[in-house]
Amino acid sequence: MPARVLLVAIDGACAALLDRLMAAGCLPHLAGLRSIGAARRLSAPAGVTDDGLWASFHYGAGLGAHGRYHYLLPLPDGVTTLAPAGEDRLQAWWEREPGLRVALFDLPKSPAPRPLNGLHLADWLVHGRYFPAPASFPTGLAAETVTRFGAAPPSRCSHVHSVADEAGIADILDNLRLSVARKRAAAIHHLDAETWDVFAVGFKEAHCAGHAFWTGPADAPPPADDPQRIVLAEIDAAVGALVAAAGPGADVSVFTTTEMQPNGTLDHLAPVLVERLNAACGEPLWRRLAVRWLRSGPQRLIEALPYNENALALRVNHADAAARTAVLDRAEALLLNLADVATGRPAVLAVDRPSRDCPGQRAAMLPDLLLQVPPGLAPRVVESPALGRIEAEPPPLRPGNHRAGGSILGTGRHLDFAAIAGMEDIGPAVAAAARAARNADMR
Repeated sequence: MPARVLLVAIDGACAALLDRLMAAGCLPHLAGLRSIGAARRLSAPAGVTDDGLWASFHYGAGLGAHGRYHYLLPLPDGVTTLAPAGEDRLQAWWEREPGLRVALFDLPKSPAPRPLNGLHLADWLVHGRYFPAPASFPTGLAAETVTRFGAAPPSRCSHVHSVADEAGIADILDNLRLSVARKRAAAIHHLDAETWDVFAVGFKEAHCAGHAFWTGPADAPPPADDPQRIVLAEIDAAVGALVAAAGPGADVSVFTTTEMQPNGTLDHLAPVLVERLNAACGEPLWRRLAVRWLRSGPQRLIEALPYNENALALRVNHADAAARTAVLDRAEALLLNLADVATGRPAVLAVDRPSRDCPGQRAAMLPDLLLQVPPGLAPRVVESPALGRIEAEPPPLRPGNHRAGGSILGTGRHLDFAAIAGMEDIGPAVAAAARAARNADMR
């Protein structure tokens, strides 16, 4: 049996869209797994990024425990670094299982590969790379994979995404299909090479297709020539091939990380918005003037943090706990009063407080305020009685973006789906299933 547990990640696929396609018979392999096994939705904090969700998977821990909310992390010393560089002391779930033979094959947003009982390939065919080139343990695996199966095809999955004609759509689609084919071939090659307690592989192509081509999970499945449907069908076929290669006795699980929704943003309004918030929340005039005129001014009372464009993340810098809470309360009230002038709709759907509500030793690294932008809203002008009128031209946006959610489905004798509520639960549950399967094989 090549694998006791096969784990497949379909990064960024919308569970609602998958449901419609499975019901319509467009994804027979996924539908087959669900029909004989279990399926459930995953929970996640509102507004969470895919970087944060993948860190929860890798470390088997919640946001407050690992502190990652974006691919760029400001460290306490003021230096901003790519996420893995600030996580070297965190232990991944597979590092807590040295007795298991584990293959981690190109899962997104991965920590740097370190020695383990198995193999770990990172940043070959993924969305959002952390490393300048594919990395691996054993060291030669990355170069061998690229040489044997091919380099990553070109990707146009960016914040500013415009596809003007059918040729552009066809080019993106061809590259995504090629990416699926290369991942499928390479994964099966390593799956067949030996017996694995856990073989985990990730497909990034639904993520890129969702950003580029999102139109929403309509009541009916999209037509046969829809790019998202084509990409998901290719991944479904790859899942079928992997399940066959894993053998009839393998526990099989397939999971998605997020849902998708129409994109929106307040990023173009953020500089003025933060300036107005600081004034309204009592930042001293001398500090505002110093920041404006000095190259290296003092720390702002309220500052914007890097985040996905469909949410705005803020940090409040105040040493006094009571005063800091007062600033947070005041800022939240002000933000919830902002309205889109063109429609009269609220410009902020909700304000969450991740650093307070996500417990853990690294919770202070998370944003203090997280503004959720209504799906599809990129207003030119917002206003409120206290903050006044703020206007700027909205940027071009990729059509789709993430929202909290995701799903997991699969079948097997040992995997306890009831124990999986969110991304942080998947790795520990898979490890427990692999141990149980190994013990059963030894009886």
